Amino acid sequence: MVGVQVDNLAVNDGPLTSENATLLRPSDPTLPLEELRKRYDEDGYLLLKGVLPREDVLAARDAYFSSLESTGVLKPGTTPVEGVFDPAKDHLDYPGIGAGHIGGNGKPGGERAAAFVDLALDAHYQDWYANKFCNHPALYDFIARFSDWGKNTLSMRRTLLRNNLPKSKPIGVHYDQIFLRYGDPTSITAWVPMGDIKLNGGGLIYLENGLFWPLSLVKVSWRKFAYSLDLRNR
Repeated sequence: MVGVQVDNLAVNDGPLTSENATLLRPSDPTLPLEELRKRYDEDGYLLLKGVLPREDVLAARDAYFSSLESTGVLKPGTTPVEGVFDPAKDHLDYPGIGAGHIGGNGKPGGERAAAFVDLALDAHYQDWYANKFCNHPALYDFIARFSDWGKNTLSMRRTLLRNNLPKSKPIGVHYDQIFLRYGDPTSITAWVPMGDIKLNGGGLIYLENGLFWPLSLVKVSWRKFAYSLDLRNR
């Protein structure tokens, strides 16, 4: 494993260094399925790149930020697909959803943030996301082959589309209530970055040796959630 060597990398619980964090082991989706299943059993995850066509991911990214453009969140002179945050704006006016910032999992932000939050929530129901991206045939096909469920693979509509703005708080160590807290080991979850995500710009952190169910127990369905976009600051 490769130790983390990036400055200013932290979570709410403190800094991440080469002493307490390493990079996830990457796997190529073209590896034999037996090898991928072995790694999944050993590590509890698979870090895969190239499962989805890049042009389809960027098209979804463009659609998402285009839907938020009216709120003024994007830097003037940039295109929506770039996703560049306007540094002249207050990041508190553009709160993230599903980040645990509000007690009781309530709606974040005040009146000034209402338009942004409403549009961010509405994106979950748009055709480009709910139908085309979440049900992308390349992702479905990979899960069907990897799990050996084939045509019995069931895609469940349970997702979270999250954006990460500069200066916003990272999410602390947690496990997701619906997916991983207490339920039958009959699902595979997927975290899919919608565009290039920097190591210190909204990526996923996996708790090593956390509880996971081996693939041999997973037989019924798969769930996908937490599609993440990185709003950049430049």
